[in-house]
Amino acid sequence: MSDKLPPHALEAEQALIGCCLTAPVNCIPQIQAALTPEAFYDLRNQIVWEAILGFEASTVDIITVQQKLKDNGTLEQIGGIPYLNACQDICPSTANIEQWIEEVGEKHTRRKLIAAHTDGIRAAYDGSVSTDNLLADAESNILQIRPSQKAANDIKSLVHQAIDQIEHRFNNPGTLGGLSTGLRDLDRIGDGLHAGEMIVVAGYPSTGKTALAVNIAVSCALNKIPAAIFSAEMRPVQLIVRSLCSNARANYHRLDESGIKKMATEAGKLSKSPLHIESAQGMAIGKLCAIARRLKQKHGIKIVVVDYIQLLTGTGDSREQQVSSISKGLKAMALELEVTVLALSQLNDDGQLRESRAIGQDADSVWRLENVGEAQSFVQPVKLNVQKCRDGETGKVDLVFRKEFTRFENVSPISPA
Repeated sequence: MSDKLPPHALEAEQALIGCCLTAPVNCIPQIQAALTPEAFYDLRNQIVWEAILGFEASTVDIITVQQKLKDNGTLEQIGGIPYLNACQDICPSTANIEQWIEEVGEKHTRRKLIAAHTDGIRAAYDGSVSTDNLLADAESNILQIRPSQKAANDIKSLVHQAIDQIEHRFNNPGTLGGLSTGLRDLDRIGDGLHAGEMIVVAGYPSTGKTALAVNIAVSCALNKIPAAIFSAEMRPVQLIVRSLCSNARANYHRLDESGIKKMATEAGKLSKSPLHIESAQGMAIGKLCAIARRLKQKHGIKIVVVDYIQLLTGTGDSREQQVSSISKGLKAMALELEVTVLALSQLNDDGQLRESRAIGQDADSVWRLENVGEAQSFVQPVKLNVQKCRDGETGKVDLVFRKEFTRFENVSPISPA
């Protein structure tokens, strides 16, 4: 196999170059939107394509490209003027440009597959990488290879996207920029939950970290927003029981017929929701990211709850390094999958995030749960202290934690002005 040339389509590549020299205004944007420079296998075609991208499309012709290559000192490297003429001659018409783009793109995908598998095989023989990480890397590499339209990240496209977002916000006052948490005052201060962000929910034991995060995920799922919960502390069925009690406002330890009926109703709603729960006790961060990647691809999840950071497994010699690797992995996952990650974390006795300062540094937002006054048995006033918020405001939000239902609620039906 090693003596074979990688898959490529030389004539199709030359035809695309010819299209650009013949009808640049129409062809260059079409090719640029579908292919990266690396899609051209032949180095000569890569050089010519990059030279073409240095012009305004309306100024491209065989003469200007020839001069550009001469100025760059690469004209002879591609074979001189005869090569440019050959590309133009192979393309008598641009009618087949879509077919040529597809052919060049398909060969590029095959080359990337070969490279990804080769790297995986080499790493598997090496033995220095854990099996979980091997699988996670292989899965990530393969999913990233899947052909898709190239994102438009040039400054003009980004400005247009920004203006669209601003206009939408102006024309729809009061709407959230992200997903709703289901808690009015929290939405107001943070502008909802945003894709690509990692939010750390911190607190001492029994302050309701799990309840808050699960409440938010379930609220999203009941509103048809796909959500995932990775629970390293509680069994999945326990989370479902707590969620049913929370939504039905039923006390699990003092159930009556009315509570059972309400829970049955809520069970019907929850069973139809796009909620996915995974047991994650001792799970490696690479494996968690791999599962989340599959859930994103198959179900389109938009929010991921991780309960909690310190119960996952990371990499590094010290515990601080391991927790730091988990934190960085969760932030990278949020960006890669364009999801909101709600990551729960314990606090040290001194009130700092346990075992690694990197958690707070990696987070886009840090929410800290603080009891108000003495601990209460059933209804506990709570302040959610938003200590860091990149897309909103910092400050404290008053909430009520109804412990008997494991449910967080707004303090009052009508928010103060």
